[in-house]
Amino acid sequence: MNARHLFVADDIGPMNIHQDSTFGLMLHCQDRGFEVYHCDTDGLLGRTSGAMARCRPVQVREVVGDHYTIGESEVLPLGAFDAIWMRKDPPFDMNYIAATYILDGAPATTRVVNRPSSLRDWNEKAAVLRFPELAPRCLLTRNMAEIKAFQRDVGGSVVIKPLAFSGGTGIVALHPGDLNTNALLEISTRNGEEFVLIQQYMPEVTEGDKRVILVNGELGGALLRVPPADDLRGNIHVGARTEYVQLEPAEVVLCEALKQPLKDAGHIFVGIDLIGGKLTEINVTSPTGIREILHAGGTDLAAALVDAALA
Repeated sequence: MNARHLFVADDIGPMNIHQDSTFGLMLHCQDRGFEVYHCDTDGLLGRTSGAMARCRPVQVREVVGDHYTIGESEVLPLGAFDAIWMRKDPPFDMNYIAATYILDGAPATTRVVNRPSSLRDWNEKAAVLRFPELAPRCLLTRNMAEIKAFQRDVGGSVVIKPLAFSGGTGIVALHPGDLNTNALLEISTRNGEEFVLIQQYMPEVTEGDKRVILVNGELGGALLRVPPADDLRGNIHVGARTEYVQLEPAEVVLCEALKQPLKDAGHIFVGIDLIGGKLTEINVTSPTGIREILHAGGTDLAAALVDAALA
């Protein structure tokens, strides 16, 4: 079957081809003989005549420093594509939201991964509040006094998570008695102007967190991400060490509890984060990890994801 795929993503040039899930998906589509196109969100055009994309055909290859060739720009209706992959990295700001409005205009014959309305509804940090029985204790607020009260209530350290970013940007731990408490809260909430998610600190994070890839709700594979000694974050780009792991039985049960809600929301490609058996994030905007899983001897999840997108 011939198919045409559009990837709405950041610039291809700086991609780390060994780690970037978007590159892995592009490569798999190309290997199957599909046409691959690319644009950034500035190429999305919402017109009264229909949603369009100013995009360019692209060829990719696993050659560091020479990993892509890109063609001439053309304007195509979103309906010209069998699948559109919304892989733009946060910030999750008004520009991102506006892009999802345009992607809403794709016809029913075009699968958008993930569903644009659900990208708006499922903030990666705040979405854990949908599943309180699976997550550590959390508070979503912009009130600094409430944050201090929450920390006292949980009786220990908390983690502050901005809602707009990815890759661990802006995440800090707040420990009891820290003389920087007021300053950290002022910076994180912009003096009470912006909401943040406050999450009970999980001491197991020093042993690593697990990034679990779910494909249309089904368990695909998992990575243990061990943070460097001088950082609490298990994000790969800050230097976390990764290894392929099998989930514990209780973690598999947790994934099963998420299966139907994710499918109902149209989330085909999801990366959840687990610490100490608790759900700490539900990454739906541009989750990563499939390249590391493949290189560690796991399943080629790019194949499963493309199959799910075309089903």
